[in-house]
Amino acid sequence: MPAQPTTPSFHPALPSRRMGEIKDLAQQVIIASSTLEGRIAPETAKALGDRLRFLNSYHSNLIEGHKTSILDIEAAMQKDFSKDEDRRYSQELCAAHVRTERRLMEEILATPPANICALEFVGRIHKVFYEQLPKRHQFAHSQGGFTKHSVRPGQLRDSAISLDGGRTAHGPDASLLPSLFEAFSQAYAPAHFHGDERLIAVAASHHRLMWLHPFRDGNGRVGRLFSGLYMAHIGINRGNLWSLSRGFSRDKQWYMTNLQSADSPAKGKKSFDQDFFADYCLYFLEVCLDQVQFMDTILGLNRIDARIEGYIKDRDKHRGAIEPLDPRAAGLLKALFLQGEIKRGEARSLLGMDDRSERHARRIVSQMLQEGLVRSESHRAPLTIGFPAKVLRYYFPDIFEPSVLGEE
Repeated sequence: MPAQPTTPSFHPALPSRRMGEIKDLAQQVIIASSTLEGRIAPETAKALGDRLRFLNSYHSNLIEGHKTSILDIEAAMQKDFSKDEDRRYSQELCAAHVRTERRLMEEILATPPANICALEFVGRIHKVFYEQLPKRHQFAHSQGGFTKHSVRPGQLRDSAISLDGGRTAHGPDASLLPSLFEAFSQAYAPAHFHGDERLIAVAASHHRLMWLHPFRDGNGRVGRLFSGLYMAHIGINRGNLWSLSRGFSRDKQWYMTNLQSADSPAKGKKSFDQDFFADYCLYFLEVCLDQVQFMDTILGLNRIDARIEGYIKDRDKHRGAIEPLDPRAAGLLKALFLQGEIKRGEARSLLGMDDRSERHARRIVSQMLQEGLVRSESHRAPLTIGFPAKVLRYYFPDIFEPSVLGEE
């Protein structure tokens, strides 16, 4: 019978090594993320952030070995699935991720949970995610396909789990999970931390949750969803303008290596190695800062203006059966991106038209609404910008590459 893994304590909750360096980096992330959100109009940030949920889903599932595309995810959101079973399963996973993140983000921003680290909430992430999938896919999955074991949505695992084909058990023994998860929830409750230490707690809790591997399956996805929700809960990246999962997936092996290195208990002690723990937290925060800076660069307003114009020009060159769009529409799109929302009565002047062109201006706005380029809650409500899939590679080519979109 294999020996049971050592069961380290969650204390100290934060690293006891290199804290000055870690706190400095956490401050950089907090300031950079806040600056990024402050530069974008709230309505634009909301529309873009919701579209970037597809990117979170794409990269989180890519880490798990399920490759799909933004267009496939979009189709799945409309219940339009591939006839290929593997491809359909990938679509289902990604659509479940988007719906779960969207739903729980709305919930925590409206009614913050008493303790986001409690099993009541973390288990809810797992439950909501798996309940988005068809019954036949609510079973633990392995390289050989689905097993006969239900994932038991929202419930702690009751058996050992392995990440290497059964050679070694991962995480603590299942019998210890109830008490360990309670200890985890108390150690990382946001109320125990202040200032930059709250973000450091997100980094630390991501590792500890991944080490616990509390569920029969889906632990990686749940862990990344949890960290994104935890950050939003403490006021970081509430608009979802940068993607932690994208940062992790850029070098999946390095992500896994950092997680596994920090798993090692200190020799002869029931505590995690503090040097590895510090290294992991620094890695986590470096990924955060890299992704914030990446998004800050590509959302530069001068670049967005040029890209919007590029979309309009390219659209007219290759429009095919698409109805031509007046090139003056670019002016309205740029204003919407910058300002967030515009009253309908102001659209004509932003299109560069005089009073005699009111009817033509309304036709242009109507066409843009039909194509999803602009949005409005009613025929009298203000206009806001839209981000349909067809514009993503033009507006944000560094994020939505052809391989990510599924246009290759």
